[in-house]
Amino acid sequence: MSSGREPEHVQESTANQTPATNRLAVSSWSWHDAYYAGAWSLLNLPADAASVGIPAIECNDFMLPPPRFSRVRRPLLSLAPGAPGELWRYSRATLHRLSARAAESRVSVLAWTINSDFTAPVSQWPAQQLYLRRGEAAARQLQGRLLRINLGGSADTPRARDEVIVSRLSSFVANSQRRYPGVKITLENHWGISTDIDRHLSIFDQVAARLGPSLRENFGCCFDPGNMPQGSERERWWQQLARRANHYHLKTSEFDDEGMEKTLPHTHLFELLQATGYRGDITIEYAGDGNAVEGVKQSILLWREHGAHFWRPS
Repeated sequence: MSSGREPEHVQESTANQTPATNRLAVSSWSWHDAYYAGAWSLLNLPADAASVGIPAIECNDFMLPPPRFSRVRRPLLSLAPGAPGELWRYSRATLHRLSARAAESRVSVLAWTINSDFTAPVSQWPAQQLYLRRGEAAARQLQGRLLRINLGGSADTPRARDEVIVSRLSSFVANSQRRYPGVKITLENHWGISTDIDRHLSIFDQVAARLGPSLRENFGCCFDPGNMPQGSERERWWQQLARRANHYHLKTSEFDDEGMEKTLPHTHLFELLQATGYRGDITIEYAGDGNAVEGVKQSILLWREHGAHFWRPS
């Protein structure tokens, strides 16, 4: 069994690695049941992460609690065409409280997560741009290293939109790096048009090709091995996403009596990440039902027993 030590940190030079400050984090999505039951918000995350010994957190913005003046803020922001449902939740005061609670619990904010939509119609794009800027500013205020974004849309979004998506995303990455240098952008294969992994990869590669070397270093894939259709192509998709990764979601849902997760071949995925040279951050994203703390604890043990040794110096 595990010795209980946290994974040691290493410094490498390959393209898809982060510095020696890489770490194990936990996503707020792990507490989705409690959130939807009205018993939990993002402000609870720092203490809950600290209670299970995890030093860093990934924050989903839709889990922010309602800020002051929500009865005014929400209807006003909803007047903007295509205003994202999360936009009204942003306030500097709430983010300050989250930052203070993280400091009290001695955890850091690794990533700020937004549900962006680069497929939005022209009339709705200004609201999306406002949302993207709010997400950037939140990541900066919380001293996060990553801003996780999505392509958005749906599986039915016409491929004719891809050029618009590439142009918008390229501009966003470039402008974001000028506004907030040091906050890397990580693009998750998160359903929508990203249900088609080959399309997702093609859009990512086209954007990367338009960025200069310094910008390209701060743009990568958030590799989630569970967010894709079943089938024979999964292995190839995993390999391709891992090669482009600057973040990895350790997705867990169910465990057997021996502590192995039932839905994904995690040992194989750890080996695949090792083969690509990945040494970046690992974020536990417990997607199962019931007690989040128990699910996260089992995920930590899975990582320590089957993955952490890949991140230790040889």
